[in-house]
Amino acid sequence: MLRAHVLAGMNNPSRLLLPLLILAPVVILSAATKPNFSGTWKLNVAKSDLGGAPIEALVVEVEHKEPIFKYFAKGSASGQPFQEQELLTTDGKPGQDSHGATVITKWDGDALVTQATSGDGSLLYESRISLAADRQTITRVFLLKTADGSQTRRELYEKQKATGEI
Repeated sequence: MLRAHVLAGMNNPSRLLLPLLILAPVVILSAATKPNFSGTWKLNVAKSDLGGAPIEALVVEVEHKEPIFKYFAKGSASGQPFQEQELLTTDGKPGQDSHGATVITKWDGDALVTQATSGDGSLLYESRISLAADRQTITRVFLLKTADGSQTRRELYEKQKATGEI
């Protein structure tokens, strides 16, 4: 705590700037601590709880440069190949996903949360991804809402080595 005699020697503009100078490193550090999900990630089906989803294989390429989060997913489910790509922003501004749902993606601490809603505002799905401390695994908790109820999946993705990486 600053003593009164230190503050007394400061002019009013200096007193106003002091809290900003004290808080600036905190703001900078908090912005710098957000995880970067860039890389190639492969779903570990054996370690995941897919909640009955028939996913057999899935590889996701992520390019993450705040606030832009792009991904391209390619996999198979029920013996059929599929692919999907999305471009999201992590700033909480509404956008649309490739299926036409309204999506909002924002940070919740170190987790990146995407919520998709239909035209009437009802929740279609929520995706929460987090990066492990070793930066080698991503956990995605995915809640899908349907007319028949809901399905929750806990997916574990493992980082793949880049081409030429040992």
